[in-house]
Amino acid sequence: MSFIKGLLFGATVGGVGGLLMAPRSGKETQQMVETYIDDVTESTKEFNESLQNFQQALAQTQQTVEETIPYFIKSLQKDIEAFKFQAEPRLARINEQVEEMNQHIASLPVQNETKKK
Repeated sequence: MSFIKGLLFGATVGGVGGLLMAPRSGKETQQMVETYIDDVTESTKEFNESLQNFQQALAQTQQTVEETIPYFIKSLQKDIEAFKFQAEPRLARINEQVEEMNQHIASLPVQNETKKK
């Protein structure tokens, strides 16, 4: 923010200095200085209005995020609970099937891997 203020101040001082050093009559120089100051003042007002609009938009965005995140988290938690509710019986059934397969494999006769020729 201070950079922008310094930039505006430097532009103003430089512009006024340039106008004062120009080879013109006093009346012409005075008119040019007034016009320049009016332009800088208008630009400064527009910049301040833009900055205020940006700050308001930022505040509204922050408020929207703060209102939306709890709803999103709650919705996500419900989805996770629903998934768990659906997945737990399936996982239990898969574990039962794995256990049955292990029992079946354990009951198979062991074949002699070394065969005599």
